[in-house]
Amino acid sequence: MSRELMWAGAFVALWSSGFVGAVLAEPAGSVAGVLAWRYLVTAALLIGLVLATGRRRRIGARTIAQQATLAVLAHVVFLGGVFGASAAGVDAGTVALVCALQPMLVMIGGRVGWGDRLLLRQAVGLALGVVAVGISAGFSGNGGPAIVLPVASVIGLSAAALLERRWQPPVDVVTSLSIQVVCAALVFTVFATATGSLGIALSVGTVGALAWLVGLSGLGGYLTFLACLRRLGGSATSLLLYVTPPVTMIWAWIMFAQRPTIVGWAGLALGAVGVLLAWPDTQSRRRDDVDGPGTEGVPAPSRDRRARGSVSVGEVSG
Repeated sequence: MSRELMWAGAFVALWSSGFVGAVLAEPAGSVAGVLAWRYLVTAALLIGLVLATGRRRRIGARTIAQQATLAVLAHVVFLGGVFGASAAGVDAGTVALVCALQPMLVMIGGRVGWGDRLLLRQAVGLALGVVAVGISAGFSGNGGPAIVLPVASVIGLSAAALLERRWQPPVDVVTSLSIQVVCAALVFTVFATATGSLGIALSVGTVGALAWLVGLSGLGGYLTFLACLRRLGGSATSLLLYVTPPVTMIWAWIMFAQRPTIVGWAGLALGAVGVLLAWPDTQSRRRDDVDGPGTEGVPAPSRDRRARGSVSVGEVSG
């Protein structure tokens, strides 16, 4: 349990750090350019890591196609929608509230696709989580037609979590993220080049912002996201997104001296209660883990042992 809490805490802290990077990168002037360079640098680092650690092995075309699909959904659609919505004038509170529907979509998907149980306390927890995000992010309700962009984001990230569980990728987290980032880098770079926005204003601040986005929210956020999907399951990992807006509030306090309000602290507390109530029970967690990532390519006897629950979480996730 302590190891699971460590992964959960790291994911929440690193995922929510993206807000800081986005603010630091504002002087660069080009959102598309920042995303392209963020992914180009991240791809170069991951390729170097894969080569240095001897992960060079043949990966089937099917696995590459699956990882490319996950890249489009979890990186291009998700981040493109969030950044595009902000550029189109949709306020951050509206974006956060729409994206807060992600845990609901994932748990409903688990119910439909795998027969996961949805208890009354979990339904209450999901509702509290949405309210907590609305309180923390300051939902104002504006957005207009551009509201379709955060809707696309939440659908993309939810679909990625469910497909990760369905496909059970037979590759480790680092290799998986490397393929995804390379694919996303290609898409973002082509788009930025086609729109004439690949060039960004270089400065010490821009370099620092890119380093932040690459190291913390890029490598750290997505590595812990994939690790939590494989260790905690899709439903539990998605629930952790409920507490990222209030943790973002703490990041803003630390980095930009934006002191949290009483309402903000209330949102943090309510979000934590919502996560605790909606957290899947042991049986559902085991089922998510057995049906989820990490079993493809595993010999049948090993899968049988996992189904009986005789293998630890650490062994299952590799």
